Amino acid sequence: MVIIQTSGIAFPLILTTGKHTVVSGVDLIQSSLKIILSWPMFTRFYLGEFGSRIYEIIEDPNDDILINLVRRFVIDAIGTWEKRIELKTIIITRPNNQSLVVDLTYNVKESNSEGSFYYNYSTN
Repeated sequence: MVIIQTSGIAFPLILTTGKHTVVSGVDLIQSSLKIILSWPMFTRFYLGEFGSRIYEIIEDPNDDILINLVRRFVIDAIGTWEKRIELKTIIITRPNNQSLVVDLTYNVKESNSEGSFYYNYSTN
């Protein structure tokens, strides 16, 4: 049996009246996706494999190879760390030579609702 967390603290912390704000649903999933894709693997003290490998290719040329590597790293990280969703599509575009935009669509397993997430990735 899989227990899905339905509420938690989003990062970055949002303080209201001196206390952190608890979020749920899509907001919690969006926060989780941002943290997973932004966190470099092997840098978390007790959970070393948390995060993604995107940081490894920060200085690589912005070409088709980079796009395929980012796609692979996104699929691996989200598949490992975000069990509440199922990825539907990943579209990666190159708006300029210094950045990539990762556009994800996913289904939330618990509610079978659809969501989307944008992640901007800047290269050297």
